[in-house]
Amino acid sequence: ALVSGLTVAGAALVGVEAVADGRLAGVAVAVVVLTPLAAFEAVLGLPLAVQYRQRVLRSAERVYEVLDAPEPVREPATPRQAPASPFPVVLEGLSARHAGQDRDALAGLDLTLAKGRRVAVVGPSGSGKTTLAQVLLRFLDSDAGSYTLAGVDAYALAGDDVRRLVGLCAQDAHLFDSSVRENLLLARKDATEGELRDALARVRLLEWADGLPDGLDTLVGEHGARLSGGQRQRLALARALLADFPVLVLDEPAEHLDLPTADALTADLLAATEGRTTLLITHRLAGLRAVDEVIVLDRGRVAQRGTYAELVAVPGPLREMAEREASAELLVTAG
Repeated sequence: ALVSGLTVAGAALVGVEAVADGRLAGVAVAVVVLTPLAAFEAVLGLPLAVQYRQRVLRSAERVYEVLDAPEPVREPATPRQAPASPFPVVLEGLSARHAGQDRDALAGLDLTLAKGRRVAVVGPSGSGKTTLAQVLLRFLDSDAGSYTLAGVDAYALAGDDVRRLVGLCAQDAHLFDSSVRENLLLARKDATEGELRDALARVRLLEWADGLPDGLDTLVGEHGARLSGGQRQRLALARALLADFPVLVLDEPAEHLDLPTADALTADLLAATEGRTTLLITHRLAGLRAVDEVIVLDRGRVAQRGTYAELVAVPGPLREMAEREASAELLVTAG
């Protein structure tokens, strides 16, 4: 801008002197002044264009990375008809590995989910718990073993058909910048008022919802920003219950919550899912006496399995986890 201004000023000075000397007509001064101005306007956008070009190149690189990445799942060319009921859900000798990893995230896992059975999967971070959820939802293909729904190979079914039979309530379940009602109706558009209220009651949110300024029509904010962490997870669970999946996978639903809130939420989740086929993935042990089986994973392999009472009574990983939790709770109480 400085160079442009100085050039225009210089051109004006030269033009005025030329008019005074009779070498240039007065009208032509405007041409002398505007010509450099127009020339600079033509090139002023070049630095900005270079910046945009660099941004576009970086964006294009990210797009190509996604396009060039291997597909995490293989869809069948001709999907089979999905069974009306998925039971039993059976994994036999199942192994799975994430792209770029040098070891299996799951190795030789056996699991059977009969109708109404509830199983908890526990273990430290990196033990393969979330990988199991990804395999069940067909977000990740297995490398070995089998996965069947009512005897039908899950990999012969369309992924969307599998996810209509096996549903997920994740720790980062998304809430839209809309009302409580509209977030619930995403699960079932034709749900009645009574069904919405029943789903909220089952996760202990109905009293809270009735106390909102606009009831179920109250906005929750972007990503549920107007709700507490516990309220967001409970609303996400109410939506999952309303969808009425035959098999419900709960992946770390109490993650990122303080311990009392997390344990209260887990107890309510187990109460709300009573009689429903459920796979609960968690790093906390609170409430696990209510499930039919507990599977302890370590580095992708089953380290222990049995009822909570059986496992906590003998030396092993689950008892160690229980002792660590008890010690942590004492420290919190003492603090």
